[in-house]
Amino acid sequence: MAVLVVGASILAVLVVKTIGNTRGPERRSSTGSAGWDVPATPVEIASVIRGLQDHARALLQRDRAAWVAGVDSAPAAAAFARREQAVFDNLADVRLSTWTYSLSSAVTSTSVLHEAALRWRGRVVILHVQLGYGFAGYDRRPARKDLWLTVVRSKAGWVLASDSDVAASGGVSGLGPWNFGPLITAATPNSLVLAHPGQAASIGTYSALVDHSIPIVTSIWGPAWNDHVVVLIPVDAQEFAAVTGQRTDNHDLAAVAIADRVDPDSTVIGARIVLNPETLAQLDANGRTLVIQHELTHLATRAVTSPRAPAWLVEGFADFVGNTGSHEQVATIAGELATAVRGGRVPAALPTTADFNPSSTATDAALDLAAAYEQSWLACRLIASRVGAAGLVRFYRAVNQTLSAPGPTADQAVSAALASVLGLTPAQFATQWRRYLVGELR
Repeated sequence: MAVLVVGASILAVLVVKTIGNTRGPERRSSTGSAGWDVPATPVEIASVIRGLQDHARALLQRDRAAWVAGVDSAPAAAAFARREQAVFDNLADVRLSTWTYSLSSAVTSTSVLHEAALRWRGRVVILHVQLGYGFAGYDRRPARKDLWLTVVRSKAGWVLASDSDVAASGGVSGLGPWNFGPLITAATPNSLVLAHPGQAASIGTYSALVDHSIPIVTSIWGPAWNDHVVVLIPVDAQEFAAVTGQRTDNHDLAAVAIADRVDPDSTVIGARIVLNPETLAQLDANGRTLVIQHELTHLATRAVTSPRAPAWLVEGFADFVGNTGSHEQVATIAGELATAVRGGRVPAALPTTADFNPSSTATDAALDLAAAYEQSWLACRLIASRVGAAGLVRFYRAVNQTLSAPGPTADQAVSAALASVLGLTPAQFATQWRRYLVGELR
């Protein structure tokens, strides 16, 4: 039983009760809002949270009538009510382990509450809550999405009316794949792929590719990661942007690995691979395998990877694992870099983080980005050629372990790892790397 601290002194025990148990006055036809728009009291907040938990239980128990009963039936909330009904229906074929709402804070802005009270013509409470949800068998702990929910007091009691009343002030409610249409699944012991009916023909192909790739990642990184992987296939660019947080042009992205957070015990929460099937379809089998193994590697290493780790190591290691098993020639895989090296343009230094974020989408910038990945892959491949794949993993872990302390810089961490794993200075490694590029690509 969870205990929620409301305000400074009131403890509200989150037991399951019906939303309708909290009766209030009927809505009035007046356009006034006296008494409707003051900040919620602790008792009101506790009552609303109990109602939200009941709403969550209705979804988990597949009780559609109870789910609908928790939503405002007034004409003004019709669009929101349709979306909530769609969420229930869209999740019909998905096994959930968790669906719960927990309080982050109550919205106290008088202007926001006043506008909402006028809009809904009733006593309103607006809460910033976290939706905790989990896919059964795959999420070790619930993933999270921030929601800003408006509940209004009507003849039916406290009922949900909106999730967008705070959007103009920055309180934008998160969206999940269930907001973009019915979900179909392909589930295996190691992966859950969620897609939409229009992708039924390809969902099995991607499921098989993920299952093929997981053991390869584990063979290099080791078993210390959650290899029960959730993969999302969005229906369009809007869904891709919503579930990944990618607000810029994403048409060139084949896939993205995302996660909510890493808990103190190194458990990665909300780990997902989000595919862009339109872009993936333009790749051959080797390219699709590289993408999947690359993104799986990001999930596997997420718990130990410092946000200050050099991009060449993070991306190069992911490409090293991604290219494992490929029968392509090195010069074919690193085609852009091979062209440059054969033309006498051997890079002077390893790519910087800025090299992975081109400011332009022009062709030359895209080529530079491809070359940055190729340079990074070959740097990691060079390390593995000297000390084996296990030594490359030790190098990766050593750099990130050093960066887990606040003092050292990325350059210092790389220098220390080069000395301990390879017995080289950064200058010596750079020289060997440039020679390696020439030897492999000319």
